[in-house]
Amino acid sequence: MIQAIPRTMFEQLHPGRARSSAWLQEEVEWFAERSRLLIGYIARSMQSHDWTFVVEGRDQRGEFHAVESRDHIGAQDDARALLEDSIRRWMATGLKVFP
Repeated sequence: MIQAIPRTMFEQLHPGRARSSAWLQEEVEWFAERSRLLIGYIARSMQSHDWTFVVEGRDQRGEFHAVESRDHIGAQDDARALLEDSIRRWMATGLKVFP
């Protein structure tokens, strides 16, 4: 099950995204699946005003890093649907670690 979560909860999971990207994009939605093996966010580009999604998975040390992303998405709803599809596909692999 994929849930929308508040930014504060997302930050407590210590996502692996680069802080330097904050001036390039504004994160607007955050997600996690129930076991917290995969998390993700949707952001809007500050320059082109299109949408991006990023899915992060835990590695062997339990730290998050990006496993899938896509940009140049035309609408926020489309970015959300793509993010949810991505998380479902990754969960369907049965992986618990995302090297």
